[in-house]
Amino acid sequence: MGFIDEVVFDVIWDGAQYFYFKIKNNKRAKTFAAYAAKNDLSFSAKIADYHGEIMEMHPPSSADLKAQGKKKLSRKARRASRWFGDSTFQTHLWAFVTNRYRGSFQSNFNIMEGTWKGHLMTTFDTLWFETFNGTDKEGEYSSIFAHCKGNLPQVVITPTGLISMFKRVEESQILNSGYHRQDFESTAFNKAWRVASVDSRLASDFISQNLMEYLLDHKNEKWHIELSPGGVLISTVYALSPAKVEQAMDFLAGFIEHVDEDLLASGG
Repeated sequence: MGFIDEVVFDVIWDGAQYFYFKIKNNKRAKTFAAYAAKNDLSFSAKIADYHGEIMEMHPPSSADLKAQGKKKLSRKARRASRWFGDSTFQTHLWAFVTNRYRGSFQSNFNIMEGTWKGHLMTTFDTLWFETFNGTDKEGEYSSIFAHCKGNLPQVVITPTGLISMFKRVEESQILNSGYHRQDFESTAFNKAWRVASVDSRLASDFISQNLMEYLLDHKNEKWHIELSPGGVLISTVYALSPAKVEQAMDFLAGFIEHVDEDLLASGG
């Protein structure tokens, strides 16, 4: 088999995987469509039908990002953009590093959006595919995004423990250039949560005693949280049920309410 044949075969195989997941996803889409209707949320089964708030989040120019020492898109986002167009969420949530390196390409489905307990939320599934050195892998995970104004710091907050460490390795978060481990005065908090930030001073402003107490109250829920310009994100390594998505939205609503209002107001 020549090089061109191998490329064509890879494209066909990747396409077959994509359509397999699309068919498999139909039942899940119906479940979330019913949940969205019941809770007065909008629902889009596929990314092409979604025209909500995340699509309004545009990355800064290449020149601005270069000045900050950052690339415009991750490798996965660039390939995803070639496969599925410029509408993948990784493209718009450019500042978020969670799951950035999962798979060779990805696409988003089952998108719900609306106000939840006074806060705008977007939830979605991501299908990812890995085709590397003859090894084919795929997976699906859920994300819950709370839109939030303000000068949010770039921070990743994850539970401590072995399972959480494996998740960070799975997501290649050890490659998060510019993020540094940060400890706080609370020994209990440091034992329960691991914080990595780009700007430790700004992170300390957000992670106040009030917020630390809230996180300690919810430490058993084991959410992996990321803050970056635009909002607060929870991502998993598996697909969540509607009940678990609701639990995550409840958590994020409480999380935002435990941040100093002055910090959120700074976003205009």
